[in-house]
Amino acid sequence: MTAIVNEARCSGCGDCMTVCPVDAITMALGKAEIDPDECIGCGACIDECRRGAISMQD
Repeated sequence: MTAIVNEARCSGCGDCMTVCPVDAITMALGKAEIDPDECIGCGACIDECRRGAISMQD
């Protein structure tokens, strides 16, 4: 499983980046972007996102 970002809901606050243990999240054009090859599926970013913009995908 890997985390994905709903760009319409992402505010670009960067909170998710601060909790990612493997630095799989970057900012692109003011939105969070998650590298599926780096994401370990821990869910820390999901818990941190205040806007509910991140979810898990198989």
